Amino acid sequence: MIRIGVTVEAYEAPVATLPVGTVACEPQLSAKCERLIWTEEIWRNKLDAMRKPGESYSDLILRLVEVEAAHR
Repeated sequence: MIRIGVTVEAYEAPVATLPVGTVACEPQLSAKCERLIWTEEIWRNKLDAMRKPGESYSDLILRLVEVEAAHR
């Protein structure tokens, strides 16, 4: 398991669509005011493969949520 930091907005956007109890994060915000989430390394690798140059994990997550919402 690895830990990555994402903005509160990037954390809350997809979490709102998931069943309660399926996502875990550190209870406190980081020094950068980010949510620290734990994930398997394979998922971080998949995120890395989808990120555009200069794009943060938070930017990517929000972009993916937007794309998914457009397809509904």
